[in-house]
Amino acid sequence: MLYEIVRKNLERIDSDLKEIEGIKCIDFIDVFPTSVEHKMQLDLEMQNISSLILETERGNVYILHEAIHTKFGELKFVKIRFFDETRLNWEAAIDFVVEDRNILLNRVGKDSRYSYIQRPEWDAVEFKTSDTLIYFLHPLASEVYSRDKK
Repeated sequence: MLYEIVRKNLERIDSDLKEIEGIKCIDFIDVFPTSVEHKMQLDLEMQNISSLILETERGNVYILHEAIHTKFGELKFVKIRFFDETRLNWEAAIDFVVEDRNILLNRVGKDSRYSYIQRPEWDAVEFKTSDTLIYFLHPLASEVYSRDKK
């Protein structure tokens, strides 16, 4: 199920990614279950293919035993969110690493698809359309969760 979600979402956002300069690699995926039952199925699958590294207020973060190979590199970190009916427009949000995040920051306020999110421990450029949700975080989710794993 997870592999299919990753594949479908990468296909769905492929054309949007072409307009984003300097994509280096995939970093993280945040999966939004479509129901409580779907969340339970995903968690069950994750027990077999990953290790739980962190429980958060929004869901569980896992590191895959074997990375998922994509055309954007290897995906190792996954969060399975708690079911949230406000997130039904998107099946997942995918984080990417870019060469120069300032290019994206400069689009905030000039292109309505880009917004800036700041939290005490991280900040992100969000790229959002009706069916695309992409993030460019600082620090990277993989860096934060790698530290949490140690």
